[in-house]
Formats: sequence, C-alpha cells, structure tokens
Amino acid sequence: MEASLQGKASNEIRHPRDVRFWIAMAVFLAASAIFGFIAEDVATKDSSLQQDVQVSTWLHTHGNPVFSAFLLAISQLHSPIGVTVMCVVLAIFLWRNGDRYWVVSLALAVPGGMLLNVILKQVFDRMRPVWDDPILTLTSHGFPSGHAAGATLFYGFLAVYMVWRMKNASARVLAIFGCVLMVVLVSFSRVYLGVHYLSDVLAAIALSTAWLVLSLITVRAIAKRRSAAAP
Repeated sequence: MEASLQGKASNEIRHPRDVRFWIAMAVFLAASAIFGFIAEDVATKDSSLQQDVQVSTWLHTHGNPVFSAFLLAISQLHSPIGVTVMCVVLAIFLWRNGDRYWVVSLALAVPGGMLLNVILKQVFDRMRPVWDDPILTLTSHGFPSGHAAGATLFYGFLAVYMVWRMKNASARVLAIFGCVLMVVLVSFSRVYLGVHYLSDVLAAIALSTAWLVLSLITVRAIAKRRSAAAP
C-alpha cells in the first residue's frame, strides 16, 4: 500500500514536468514555423512584404522628436554590447546564487542565439529601409533584427528564470509582463527608428524564442542525465 502511494506521488510529481516539456515543445514548433513563413516570404520577395513598407512609412512620417529620443535610448541600451553586459551581470548573480546550470543555459541561449542571428543576416542579405531624412543610418544587413533577437533571448531567459524562482502567481505574471513589454519596446524602437522592417523584428522574435526553448531543454536534459548518473 505504501509503495503504491509512493508510486502515485511520484507520478504526480513527474506529471507537471511532462506538461511543461510538451508546452515548451509546442512553443518551439510554433515559433520555428512562424520564422519559417516569414523567412520564405523574405527569400522569395513575396508581395505581402509591401505591408512592411507601409508600416515603416507611416511610422516615419508620424514621428515625434521626444518619443524618438526615448526610443533611441532604449535601442542603444539594447545594442549587442549592452545585452552582453546585462548577460554578464546576470551570469555573475546566477553563479553566486548557486544556479550553475542556469549560467550554462544563459551562455548557450543568448550568445548562441545572437551568433545564429548574425549568420542568418549574411544568408538572407536583406537591406534595411532607406530614407531621405533618416533618424538613424546603418549599412549592415537587416534580417533578422539583432536588437530584437538580443532582447527576446535575454528577457525571455530572465522571465523563465524568475517564474522558476518565484512562488507567488501574481509576481510571476508581473515578471512575464515586464519582460514581454521590454521585448516589444525594443523591437518597436527598431521599426520606429527606420532601421528595420516589421518582418525583421517579428522573425527575430520567433527565431530567438525557438532557440531559447531549445537551449533550455538541452541544458535541462544534460543536467538530469548527470544527476541520474551521479552515485
């Protein structure tokens, strides 16, 4: 009887983990599919991309100097260097907190995802929007957006970690909302400033979400295997 109860309890403990795994896989597949659809349109120069031009043109012609300055500051804060600094600070905190496998996850997720983004920029070779009176001028390739990728990877990782650490449901919701808001704000700033099309940032968010999930699952699987093999 006792063994039966222990087995039942064990199944109840494992069940939530199984659910989280399948949710993560669903997110991974959905994000990968979204990136695939956008990437195909960009590669084939599909007519649907005309919406990109319309959105960028509307934002560029309805700009506000004060709002532009604010978004420029947000954008510069989340440059590759800025995201790297934030990652280093977070990694030090995780290490000192004893969350060593989270440090490995962070190292794989953010730098790895940003490197993948750089490689894809060269593959797709998409030019950025061009304006007669640009707010910001860049000559590098635009697809997918590096800023949107960096923000998605960093804040996505931060959201997952805080949800794992926090016990209060309201605090978890607030943490997720704050991280999502930052990703949206950074991504919007790139379109508003005229250095990316909407599809650039949407593709970066989708790709980075898929990479983040894959990184977390991979490190988690390695940690569980090592734990099971330990004497």
